[in-house]
Amino acid sequence: MTQRLILDSYARESRRGDKRRLSVTGQHASNEQRINDLGGVLGKHLDDQGKSAWNPDVTRGDWEELIARLTSRQCDGVVIFDLERFVRQVKDAVRIVDLAKVGFRIFDSDMEFDLTTTSGRDAFYKQAVAAETYSSRLSEKVSRGNRQRALNGEGKRGRYRAFGFEDDSTTVREVERPYIREVARMILRDGKTWPDAVKYLTKNGLFSTAIRHTAECAEAKESMTPYQLRSYSCECAGQPWSNTTLQQALKSPRMAGYARLGSELLGRLPGEPILDPADWQELCALISSRRGRPPAQIFLCTGKVPVRCWNCGTVLTQRQSSHGKRYPDTGEVKRYYLCDKTADGCGRTIADRYVLDGHVRDLVVRELSSTESADELKRQRERRQDMRAPHEKEIARLVRIRDHWDRQLNDGAEDMTIERHSFLTGDLNKKIKERNAKLEEIGEALSAIPEAESREAVLTKWEAAGPEDQRAMFRQAFGERVIYIQPGSSLDDDCLDRMLPAPRQSQPG
Repeated sequence: MTQRLILDSYARESRRGDKRRLSVTGQHASNEQRINDLGGVLGKHLDDQGKSAWNPDVTRGDWEELIARLTSRQCDGVVIFDLERFVRQVKDAVRIVDLAKVGFRIFDSDMEFDLTTTSGRDAFYKQAVAAETYSSRLSEKVSRGNRQRALNGEGKRGRYRAFGFEDDSTTVREVERPYIREVARMILRDGKTWPDAVKYLTKNGLFSTAIRHTAECAEAKESMTPYQLRSYSCECAGQPWSNTTLQQALKSPRMAGYARLGSELLGRLPGEPILDPADWQELCALISSRRGRPPAQIFLCTGKVPVRCWNCGTVLTQRQSSHGKRYPDTGEVKRYYLCDKTADGCGRTIADRYVLDGHVRDLVVRELSSTESADELKRQRERRQDMRAPHEKEIARLVRIRDHWDRQLNDGAEDMTIERHSFLTGDLNKKIKERNAKLEEIGEALSAIPEAESREAVLTKWEAAGPEDQRAMFRQAFGERVIYIQPGSSLDDDCLDRMLPAPRQSQPG
């Protein structure tokens, strides 16, 4: 008895709910009928809904899974509704033809592409070229259309309704105009903070336009065309603005009546702008001047040093005493360490800064003045070097190959086109990136292991070192080991008994 072909069904829809093309469900139904006609059996449904095959920045997860299934022979081939649903760029076709040596088969609605024959490959390439040409022309038309709309003073629609505007992104929503102007006045004239502005909008019932729809509402929206979406409304509640999202909304050029394309301001929206252009520019300048926080002062036990919260294993940060208490000997405001919530930690208080720093100093001095510790550091370095060696060797090999293709392109080799160079080096760059990620995961090996010095010499070096050098000595002393601090009061004068060799989840019982 002849074994039936296992054929996957692949479908793609570049715009969700686009009624001009057959939906993903419809494509799968057509593919299944084709599989039955071929006497095969369905392997797996794979589809990339709402994902472009033209945009190189878009990752098509199911397309990559399909290629993996084909090359590993988990299926015998694939059925697609039409080829441009499958490939939109010639480089994809080249990749598939190269992989087809393992023997998989490709079918569309009415024909088979036999990639093991010259005529089959020729037909496949011609279809791919036609698809790429169509996509290029469509992209050019869309770009021209967007530019002309901006010149005509029409706003560009985004994923969400623009704050202060109707769904067409051009007409001002008059009920929101006075609140936006009041927020600008609060920030520019009254010296109010962004949290004050958020509270003001929340109090008056104005929420972020980035609404998180329910599953039922999202499903209904998925099935609609862009035209139908214009008149769609729901009862899904918006979330309060955050400082950042509100700033981004107010920085939009449409607030000052400008129509833009990318970073270019090409036209003016009709009617009176929500904000005076000069006020809007002043607001943008103010927001930009406050972008980001100034770098925090580095403390011994914060961030990437071998000390963690015992409760959750997260790095530490520091905070100043909210009561203004000071150290009696220096007059400096007291600080304490806590688990860093911004790194998904528990946020619990760990210890007073100087108490913990003092214990760490003693441990570092003890370790760096110990011959046993120097021997252990040497063993750790050798282990890490052994782990890094195969990755570094492979990176060197891949770089040599990439350099060869670069020279071929630069020297004008007859068979080396830009497209072929991009295709070849693209795979190499991907592998180099993966290997570098492995090296980062392993970590750097110490370049040299210092000889054990006397306790007095290490202590003298510590006292003369600045914060970064002390942190370097801390990392050098502990290598791969980590100190875990059990949370406790910052008023505790001695946290030594809360310093443990393993985190909470590793403790017995």
